[in-house]
Amino acid sequence: MAVVYYVDHFHLTLGQAGMAAGSFGLLALFARALGGWLSDKAAAKRGLDIRSTLLFALIAGEGIGLYAFAHAPGVVLAVIAMLAFGLFTHMACGATYALVPFIDRRALGGVAGVIGAGGNVGAVAAGFLMKGLGNAQATLSMLGVIVAGTALCPLAVRFSPEHKAREAALRERALATGNAIAN
Repeated sequence: MAVVYYVDHFHLTLGQAGMAAGSFGLLALFARALGGWLSDKAAAKRGLDIRSTLLFALIAGEGIGLYAFAHAPGVVLAVIAMLAFGLFTHMACGATYALVPFIDRRALGGVAGVIGAGGNVGAVAAGFLMKGLGNAQATLSMLGVIVAGTALCPLAVRFSPEHKAREAALRERALATGNAIAN
């Protein structure tokens, strides 16, 4: 969709549009890991609940970046907005999968599978939205608003004090084992 938007809206050649849109994919090389790393670092300092708060912030940034991309007045600002959107998108993916093991350790595969399937459902729904609206800018704007709105969902994830204590004990045990092996 981004390539079509660059060609139609900014009158770039297909090659120029492909290079601009391809930079989104290049962000995946490091930004997903960065989101997971940031989630781990924040949780080490502030506890388990910060993971869902961080995910809220990243998804909200994703929605804002997508909306800014749809309304960028020029190609330079569009590329910058798309890169910000891409960075937040990929970091949110990493932060999401950093949260997965803490939802239900006994159903880890099922939780990860539902999350992965949700991304695919969103992509298909976006395609139908594009077909229904018939306008890339309107579709991207609406998707930006929808994504920013869904940022509220991670805030509903809460952990009981018992769950937090159990996870903290597991972390301390893992760190102690790692330090004993390193020495």
